[in-house]
Amino acid sequence: MMHRSCLLALLLVAPAVHAQSLSDADREALIEKLDNLRETAKEKAMGRIGSAAQAFKAGMASDDAAVELYLKCVKKLDFDDKKRSSQDFREWERRQGDRLKDPGTRRSMRHQLRWLVLSLEAAESAGKYDKLAPKAMEALDSIFGNPEQFEGNVGVLREPVTGTVFARAYGLGGAKVDNWPLSPLDISAVFDQVILPGLKTGKKFDSAREQWKKRIRFEGIDKEYWTGGDRGRGKGRSDERSPDYEKWLSETLPDLQWKMEVDLYKAGDQKRSALNMLDHIEQNLAHAKARDWADQFRNLVDPPKDASMKGQETAGPVE
Repeated sequence: MMHRSCLLALLLVAPAVHAQSLSDADREALIEKLDNLRETAKEKAMGRIGSAAQAFKAGMASDDAAVELYLKCVKKLDFDDKKRSSQDFREWERRQGDRLKDPGTRRSMRHQLRWLVLSLEAAESAGKYDKLAPKAMEALDSIFGNPEQFEGNVGVLREPVTGTVFARAYGLGGAKVDNWPLSPLDISAVFDQVILPGLKTGKKFDSAREQWKKRIRFEGIDKEYWTGGDRGRGKGRSDERSPDYEKWLSETLPDLQWKMEVDLYKAGDQKRSALNMLDHIEQNLAHAKARDWADQFRNLVDPPKDASMKGQETAGPVE
């Protein structure tokens, strides 16, 4: 170890005018130093995540706790760090009074913190989300199970959680999580990347089908309650269906039901999905995509000969 440290020190102070190639010993010393730096950086990052997660979990305890943490984070980022006075902060807080008292906004912050904590767990799981899938499903159930709780104010839940004032105040603004949806209202991504993959690879088709139906139901709730500005069923809004939601029911819903069957067919649930697809086409002949569905169905159950031959070629000889 002493030898490598001396080599590294000599390498760093060597005159730049004498260009030399790295020896094997030099290279080993550099790599060892780099590994040590990376390990130190990892330990510091994990320390930040642990401290942040503890604060975020405390903020999840109640709506009041979520707002209290929000104010603390804003004060740090926008006032303390910028050397602005406490009086400036109190004035800002006074102007935010109505917004911060709004029950829907407060509840949204609380759910945002829950998804942020889950995203931090995802960052530590190295892309293995099977164990996080039940937690993600619980988080979505708590949001979509009672859409009226937000009174239409779900804007913060559409934000990427790593860009929130919570994450930035705790030094996590640059956190990256591969193939993980950073908003709980990114419904398709939550199911495609977290909920469904393990069920499909595990051939748990009944469960996968139930989760697909949940996905469709959640997307309908999003459109019915929270999309379309004043036309959604938020606080003080009409109970009549909005034109956007009517369009979703007539156009998007049948297409999502079709995509469910195609996805499960490709995953291996072929007989049931094929029969369902055929029935779906028959019941939705007037749909704009009916002809496309028919073409897709034919290609799935009876692939073109060149495609089937190509598959045989790659499969190898049959013994």
